[in-house]
Amino acid sequence: MKKLLFICLLFFSLGGFPAMAQQTTDEKLGIQYYQNGEFDKAVEIFSKSFYRKPNSYIYYYYYMSLLNLEDYKELEKMCKRMIKEQPNVQRFKIDLGYVYDRSGDTQKALKEYEAAIRNVKTTEAGVKELYNAFLSKALQDYAAQTLLRGRVLLKNNKLFTTELTNIYTRFNQTDKVIGEALNLVSDNNEIAYLTQAESILQNLLLDDENDQNYLTLVSTLQRTIQKEPANDSYMALLFWAYKLHKDYPAAFIIAKSIDRKAGGTGEVVFGLALEAGNNRDFTTAIEALDFVIAKGSSNDYYSSARYQLLDIKYQQLTSTSPVKIADALLLEKEFKKLLDEDGLHSGTTEWIRKYAHLLAFYVGKPDEAVEILNSVIATANRDPKEKATYKLDLADILLYSGSVWDATLLYSQVDKDLKNDEIGEMAKFKNAKLSFYIGEFKWAKSQLDVLRAATTKLIANDAMYFSLLISDNEEEEDEEGQALFFDENAESNKPLRYFAKADFLRFQNRDDAALTMFDSVLIIQPFGTLTDDVYYQKAEIAIRQGKYLEAEQYLKKIIETYSDDILGDDAMFLLAELYEYYLKDIPGASSYYQKLLKDYPGSLYVIEARKRFRALRGDNI
Repeated sequence: MKKLLFICLLFFSLGGFPAMAQQTTDEKLGIQYYQNGEFDKAVEIFSKSFYRKPNSYIYYYYYMSLLNLEDYKELEKMCKRMIKEQPNVQRFKIDLGYVYDRSGDTQKALKEYEAAIRNVKTTEAGVKELYNAFLSKALQDYAAQTLLRGRVLLKNNKLFTTELTNIYTRFNQTDKVIGEALNLVSDNNEIAYLTQAESILQNLLLDDENDQNYLTLVSTLQRTIQKEPANDSYMALLFWAYKLHKDYPAAFIIAKSIDRKAGGTGEVVFGLALEAGNNRDFTTAIEALDFVIAKGSSNDYYSSARYQLLDIKYQQLTSTSPVKIADALLLEKEFKKLLDEDGLHSGTTEWIRKYAHLLAFYVGKPDEAVEILNSVIATANRDPKEKATYKLDLADILLYSGSVWDATLLYSQVDKDLKNDEIGEMAKFKNAKLSFYIGEFKWAKSQLDVLRAATTKLIANDAMYFSLLISDNEEEEDEEGQALFFDENAESNKPLRYFAKADFLRFQNRDDAALTMFDSVLIIQPFGTLTDDVYYQKAEIAIRQGKYLEAEQYLKKIIETYSDDILGDDAMFLLAELYEYYLKDIPGASSYYQKLLKDYPGSLYVIEARKRFRALRGDNI
């Protein structure tokens, strides 16, 4: 089968053969002999046909049969005949050279090859014809020489870039691949060439073990920029490479240079800030936004940068544990200053909500947060959804502070007012979670089961998770519904109660206390049905605390031992994120995103995993 495949590939690389449908009975028999490896019998048949009426079809089988029999004298004779009869067909000259090569006469072979390259036809088609002839004999070096000779003859140094890069890539000639990419943009005048160069380099950086190709590319671009600082395309490629590798500090340096050349608009730097923030490089994002803001209020990106800066700082603060109170207080001042200047209105809703959350959950000022939210609830009369959103935030703060009944009342109000809306479904879910926290598991499950049919996939997925969590772990109990967060004397449902308490502690950002409670679950049931749930929660906390290797261990335990359980895809996606954003292991992240697509095709994460896999690969999405 392999031999037959090789024959087919070689046959098509030679451009096919005529009169295939008009095979004689003898020729069909000859082909059968050839395919069976009976080359002497095949030669006997094809010899008659070839000398009676030679054509490319008979020539191919006769040539290959003789080659297998190592009959170099007859091969030389037939090749010379074809060259004499069809002097414009270049592949016959390469076939002759290959006969000399196989027979051990390398000098004659070299002479034929070099003569063919020297006399190659001065057309693109002619160059490609000879190039394909060399490729059919696996003579890639001569194939490359043919293409380079064609560039000279045709006076176009951008021709045959794809073919050359394919050859150089096959032989791991990284410098030459990079050279081809840079050659495309050497004139610094066409965006299409820049895109093609990026595509070449993107393929080079795939499966780049130990970042060797990336480091070579960066070093080459840096040297080239020093030699030709006026070529903006080289700078653009280096900027692209840094971003692809998620080296945002280095990309920021380049972005500032590009910004200066572009007249200081701030557009490139602002775009980089958003990308860095999305990829959890909050430090670089903040520096880039500060750079834009420093341009002053007349800059087109000034206002957006101010709000984005607060947003990035908020993300940075809320994604770490434990939070330094000094950082929280400083951010509080920045929020207050911006909202005092711009006011509390529908245009600042997102930042009002974050400010209230910051005050209650991180600064220790829940009463002030409640006051702000009550104020905006009173004035948000035009948009029922805006008012409902504020009510949800207020209910969260009341729950955080221990006002269970006030919180559940607000959740219920929003659920009733916007029953068929995503906000109403979120209110019902939060109310169910409240019941879960206080140990009302049956009531919580009844609400969660309703939400499993929610229009929002995320809410439906979360509802299904907690519903199954309860059904898999709930025990019969004598009395339920004490409206207590945690009853230490309760014996029934103890592992589930411990887990619910730990989950509530996480809601309150008390991660260390939550870890202690999660450990208690494992002590009670070391190998129980909550084990993978505990591992997942501990992994999330470990990431917040910067303990990335510990998080990796927990997630791998879930993938290896509990892959068929409900958290299998969650763990795999979170592990991919861990590699991508925190451990900066791009191949590792790509591998797990790809594995998720294969192992969990019905997962809620499939769309995002595919998007991130393609982004890491360098696709434009």
